[in-house]
Amino acid sequence: MVNYMDEIIKDSIPIWDECIQTEFIQSLINNTLDEDKMSKYIIEDTRYLLNYAKCYAYLITKCNTLEEIRVFYDILSFVNEGETSIRREYLIKNGYNELDIETSIPDTETQIYIDHMMSFCANGSLVEGTMAILPCMLSYDYIFNKLYDENPNMLKNNKYKNILEAYIGDSVKEVCKAWASFANELMNKYPCSLEKCKQIFRFSSIREREFWNMSFNNKIEIIK
Repeated sequence: MVNYMDEIIKDSIPIWDECIQTEFIQSLINNTLDEDKMSKYIIEDTRYLLNYAKCYAYLITKCNTLEEIRVFYDILSFVNEGETSIRREYLIKNGYNELDIETSIPDTETQIYIDHMMSFCANGSLVEGTMAILPCMLSYDYIFNKLYDENPNMLKNNKYKNILEAYIGDSVKEVCKAWASFANELMNKYPCSLEKCKQIFRFSSIREREFWNMSFNNKIEIIK
């Protein structure tokens, strides 16, 4: 089996390293991120995750076996039980209305990312759609486990410890490793252009970087 994903991931690593250097992530791990910036991030990520889940629904309709369906279902369940539930807890704790946020208009950067994913998940092939959604999980795994490996004390006394913990540890690494392996199986199983897949994956990685930068954009409206 050809290992396409190694090349695809390697191509986006420099972008993920740029994510690490964004003001948001540096402030987050250094425990200097103010609540307003975190709220902007959580609000936009809630809007994003709603559409991210819809992307899985599109991709499941393109699956040809029950095993393929199970993988997408299991990954989405992992995200919902961890990331999505943590965001819901944050919103409730800080007095935000989740439904109002979900039904409101996303920031421009969020919408660009959503449109990119939707275009390939709804109208592209199973492999193309998978490439569009993969960097969300894989980049978080790379970013936060790399930072944690370099500084195991970064969670100590961090007010956003529960948010950071969702991306750190062996369980996250194993899920992401399995996710990348499954994507590689799909690429070996179904006809696809490696260069196109790389481009789709890279564009999502770029949107991840701009998503981190977006929280320092004062134009983002906070809905409460």
